[in-house]
Amino acid sequence: MKDRKRNVLSRRFTRVLAVLMAAALLGGSLPFVSLGAGDGEDTEGVPLRDKYSGFEGQDIDWEYGSSSDIPGYKQYSKEYESVLPGTYEQEIPLESLRGKDQSALALTEYEGRSAVLSDQEGQYIEFEADIPQDGLYRIEMDYYLETGSSNSGKRALYIDGEYPFTESGDIVFYRYFQDKGEPALNSLGDETRPAQAEVPGWRTTQLSDTSGLHDQPFSLYLTAGKHTVRFQYMRMDMYIAGIRLVTPDEISSYEQLKQQYEAKGYKPAQGETVNFQAELTAVEKNDPTLRRENDGDPLVQPASGTTRRLNVMGAYRWRQGNQSITWEFEVPEDGLYKIGLCEKQSWNDGLPSYRQIAIDGQVPFREMLEYKFEYTTKWELKELSGEDGIPYEFYLTKGTHQLTMTVKFGDIGEVIESINEDNQILSDILLNITLIAGSDPDPNYDYGFFDKIPGLKSQMEYLIASMQKKYELVKGLSDKVPAMANNFLTIKSQLEGMVENPYSIARKVGDLTSSQESLSNWYLSLQSAPLVIDYFKVGRPEETWESKTSNILQRLGVTAQLFLSSFRKDYDNVGSILDDSVEIKETINVWIARGTEWAEVIKEMADEDFTPRTGIAINVNVLPASQLTAGNVNALMLSITSGKAPDVALGVDVTSPVEFAIRDAVYDLSKMEGFAEVKDRFVEATLTPYEYNGGVFAIPETMDFNVLFYRKDILSQYGIQLPQTRQQLYDYVMPALYQNGMEYYFARDFTQFLFQNGGEFYTEDGLKSALDTPEAFRAFKEYTELFTNYGVPEVANFYQYMRSGIMPLGVGNFNMYMQLSVAAPEIAGKWGIAPLPGVMREDGTIDRTAGAITAQGDVIMKQSQHPKESWEFLKWWSSTDVQTRFAREVEALMGAEARWNTANKEAFLNLSWSEADIEVIEEQWEWAEETPVVLGGYFTSRHLTNAWTSVVISGMDVREALEQAVKDINRELRMKQEEYGVIKHDDEE
Repeated sequence: MKDRKRNVLSRRFTRVLAVLMAAALLGGSLPFVSLGAGDGEDTEGVPLRDKYSGFEGQDIDWEYGSSSDIPGYKQYSKEYESVLPGTYEQEIPLESLRGKDQSALALTEYEGRSAVLSDQEGQYIEFEADIPQDGLYRIEMDYYLETGSSNSGKRALYIDGEYPFTESGDIVFYRYFQDKGEPALNSLGDETRPAQAEVPGWRTTQLSDTSGLHDQPFSLYLTAGKHTVRFQYMRMDMYIAGIRLVTPDEISSYEQLKQQYEAKGYKPAQGETVNFQAELTAVEKNDPTLRRENDGDPLVQPASGTTRRLNVMGAYRWRQGNQSITWEFEVPEDGLYKIGLCEKQSWNDGLPSYRQIAIDGQVPFREMLEYKFEYTTKWELKELSGEDGIPYEFYLTKGTHQLTMTVKFGDIGEVIESINEDNQILSDILLNITLIAGSDPDPNYDYGFFDKIPGLKSQMEYLIASMQKKYELVKGLSDKVPAMANNFLTIKSQLEGMVENPYSIARKVGDLTSSQESLSNWYLSLQSAPLVIDYFKVGRPEETWESKTSNILQRLGVTAQLFLSSFRKDYDNVGSILDDSVEIKETINVWIARGTEWAEVIKEMADEDFTPRTGIAINVNVLPASQLTAGNVNALMLSITSGKAPDVALGVDVTSPVEFAIRDAVYDLSKMEGFAEVKDRFVEATLTPYEYNGGVFAIPETMDFNVLFYRKDILSQYGIQLPQTRQQLYDYVMPALYQNGMEYYFARDFTQFLFQNGGEFYTEDGLKSALDTPEAFRAFKEYTELFTNYGVPEVANFYQYMRSGIMPLGVGNFNMYMQLSVAAPEIAGKWGIAPLPGVMREDGTIDRTAGAITAQGDVIMKQSQHPKESWEFLKWWSSTDVQTRFAREVEALMGAEARWNTANKEAFLNLSWSEADIEVIEEQWEWAEETPVVLGGYFTSRHLTNAWTSVVISGMDVREALEQAVKDINRELRMKQEEYGVIKHDDEE
């Protein structure tokens, strides 16, 4: 332990000394250095700053520039709030639109209108607007998204070559969807959610934010004269039939509208009250995740009972900004009506949810821009009314009308934007502290942060006041004190302690990091505003409506019924929705190591497509992931032992298929008909872990990727290019990071070093370790020196440090990508990915070979009596169309965080990736190489980890540690080979 601590302290001292020397050199006391650059060039007399920036790396495309250069829309609109709306409206001629290289866009006829195509090849659409007078204007567009995808269109708006505000970099053009038919009953008696179908057509929209924080479309300040407006392509091709500059609409208050009603002589309607179920009358929504849901309350209409009835609409999926649902209803006569809805909002820890309510596409009065729905745990029939409790009256003509409700955030929006601003300040504070004291400050040293970091004290004082303000706002919005309110007070107290005692900052940096993480979590959770609706009522204003709430006896009755039915209902089995007319020839059993909702999607898709075409039905059972592995006592192992194994297992751990093959428990899929065609669906390397004795015993289901993650803003700020090779990383990039108090992250993946040095894990026959070769030694030496010589942290929270800026560069995988995409909103658009740095070959190409991309696989068990039918199922399941649909269905059900990392290459590319990221991932696929699974090979990673620990932590000699690992690996390989009769006990090694 003492040696380990001494070793770690020594490396930290070396790194700190290097940073101090770099700072001194940059300060001018020692202006020149004569250290070799590692590429054989003479660098004597070269300034340090030039030395670390003079290589041919990859430039960083940082569109946003410094985050402080561009205001948010809130600040932008406040700056121009005194400006009057423009009085000039203009239709932009389609003939004037320009694309790439300023070439004119071709006009074409599309779905009955003359239009131009905005696609990736054209890059952007641009036009010039001549404004006669200063004023505020909005941009309105008629668009048609090409069908065949569930993704919305996305563009970035530039005015005269710049973003007017940060939100203009993320303009979304929505698709619209509807249920494809009615729910079907499965074999368990439960209703299943219908598939979603796009509602194609021309749409008209005014540019607005995607977050739901702003209740009206963007108003742009344009001065008199000519302005260049550009829509930069970001995602999805779409046709454009019209672009207009229009003046902002002024929405009147309810009192003003009521006076207009009186002036026009509108009278209350006298017809019958109209009731319509929310789940039955929804005609479209702008997000396919919005579907009918189930609620077990006995008074919900219709009641669910002991089976699942999709009897409500909205719920938790209807929570994200600007998600909208449109319902259709009919009234019997012209007149004034009141509107009520039976709703529940039991989420968000006591805080309300808000909705923008429009009738026939128009918000009728100002109070409907962000209507508040208070927190309640019980179903209540609530009338849309003012603060005085008097219901609002809506004038409706006889016939059909549409009611649209869109997620907004009302007063909570101020808290959300304040948290985002505070997070930016905390990021700056943490980065500045890191530049002074490194990532691990000495708690006993007085760094004088307030003297060395201008504005640090005022930043902390601002945050203290901001936390108090947010506490009061949140507390005022709820009948109770939400947990986040107390968290605001905790952060405030911590900051007050730092301001009172600056010396304590060094030992409380962890508190700042925790505060940033807490604020980020609250920032995300506050942007979730669920609401669930049972039914609507539209009727006479003077009519009295009674709100009924189920009592405890009614709820206990339902609970008792559910308890009794649990003895009859198989909750592990996924119900079937097969049509009675489908002829069943064979039935296979499929076990899935996924959640129930995932399994339901697979079952529904199979019942709709696979079984009707083939006559092969599937029974689906759901198990935890740990129950489908080899080497442990679990459900699958016990089923094999008892002779009751399933036909197919989906989602099996990467090393298990070969372990099963060794025991003759799974089929060799390479002998199945059509295997060559199926094999081409995957990255070739992903099949390597499933190969044994010339056979292939699984097909990949999911896969990972490893890429270089980087902060665009930080690296651009310091002029640091992306390294193409690891030598560039060592010679240029890492010194530049260290001299600025930042670090590089590496996730301890030995495959990159081994494969790029020409090494292998095992000999060709798989009987011995190949880590005793010169290539393997070079690889292991470089691998360990990354930590011992170059000071890369042995353990670090890369996700958190990437957010704070302490680690603006590092290697990560698919999970890291999704974390940053979904849970790091404060750096959205400020990070990117690049291919892994590699090794320069003699022919000038860069070898970026890496492994660890195969994730889970699918197998056919040897006990199956239906191997051909099981193979037909796997061929269907792994196909591009099925994997693409499944990925979209799952993401629609559970959001972007549940993105399906399918192993099918084409299906993977069909998901919602940016074009730039896809190019990186495809390039890295070309360099994929996987580790084979051999008999006894499960101990290889353990012994390699032991060797790494001995060198990096304990200071052991590299060669000695690796040689010991090879001996241990070979001993384990031999033991297993003898156990399974591959070699005899008395054979020579």
